[in-house]
Amino acid sequence: MRRALVLALFVLGLGSAQYENLLRVGAQEAQVIRPGGAEAYGQARRIADALGLGYLETPDRLYLSLGSRVAAFEVTAQEAEAARSAVAYRYQGGLWVPVQELARRLDLYYRTDYGASVLALRPARLLSVERAALEGVERYILRFDREVQARLLPGSPPRVALIGVQEVPDAPPGAPVSFSQEEWGSEVYLPQGDGPLRLFFLPRQVVVERGEGRRAARVVVDAGHGGSDAGVRVGELREKDLTLSLALRLRRLLQARGLEVALTREADREVPLLARAQYASTAQVFLSLHAAAGRQTTVYTHPEIQTLRLLERGRELLARTSGGQRELLERYVAPPGASARLAQAISGGFAARGVVAQVSQDAMYVLSLAGGAAVLVEVGFEQLRTAQGRDQAAAVLAQAVFSYLGLGGNRP
Repeated sequence: MRRALVLALFVLGLGSAQYENLLRVGAQEAQVIRPGGAEAYGQARRIADALGLGYLETPDRLYLSLGSRVAAFEVTAQEAEAARSAVAYRYQGGLWVPVQELARRLDLYYRTDYGASVLALRPARLLSVERAALEGVERYILRFDREVQARLLPGSPPRVALIGVQEVPDAPPGAPVSFSQEEWGSEVYLPQGDGPLRLFFLPRQVVVERGEGRRAARVVVDAGHGGSDAGVRVGELREKDLTLSLALRLRRLLQARGLEVALTREADREVPLLARAQYASTAQVFLSLHAAAGRQTTVYTHPEIQTLRLLERGRELLARTSGGQRELLERYVAPPGASARLAQAISGGFAARGVVAQVSQDAMYVLSLAGGAAVLVEVGFEQLRTAQGRDQAAAVLAQAVFSYLGLGGNRP
């Protein structure tokens, strides 16, 4: 009897240990590891594929996204660091991510109370669909009760897959859209139209549009931080206020020369990182403005070898395209080295005013989707402390943009 009890406990313990090494992701099973015996880590790519999450990997950062929410993790190959910090762990040729921390950042369902751990999308509800048309662009705005992931599906009629969306409204008679329920979520059927569809994410919204019109802003200016994210503070100065003030000044200078300009924010509000990056994808020139303690200015570009394959392909086509097709392609993809040229123009402009300015490369998500010239500019607080200093910084940035676009050398 005693031997049977010991055997039963051993088998029970073995089964429990096996469950501890399993993670049910959606309808799939995946292995987990525990660096240093601590938190469970799952395979990042496997999780992204199973849940339909956005995925972007660089040598030192990992980004997973659900709708407009982005979870960014630094990458380490050290087990000890993975055990004590919420970072991505490079192990056995792949990237592993802390499951509980990922669930917290993307608001996923995560359960560990019994059996194998479970990671899943929370059920979502489509609240409404609104159609709008302006200047040749047709747009469908889908609003939800939480963040969702969506995909454009091939074939005809045009369809959008809404992953994990279990409730949709009733389509009134004669409505331009219709819905169907699927095992994995819902599909939205859109009417036929001219041109390919494009998909964007905003907070609790999916925007689907088509048509060229004036969709792509020539210059996009991103005022860093905003809302509850104040950024760096130096005394009474807050980074989010300085970047917005600088962005508004820069817009006035650019518009005075006839450029089309869009801001990622025009007031003190939060803008998701993914939304900022998507703004960058529509611009010929993208400037993300930030501030740092001191006087020095640093201009960052994204390493071109880490851009998306779509952009690499576009640059290959650009080299052998001419005429009107080249002009259209240049609206979305700049030649290699474009960001570096813009960065050098900005650095030189600050240096001419006696401000130490350096150019650096870093894999930043906000720049990773940009097809045009894209930089992140970190200006010293001492330069931005006064209105006059912000005017001077805006003038330097504007002149660099004019120079890059070949608009002459006159100062604004």
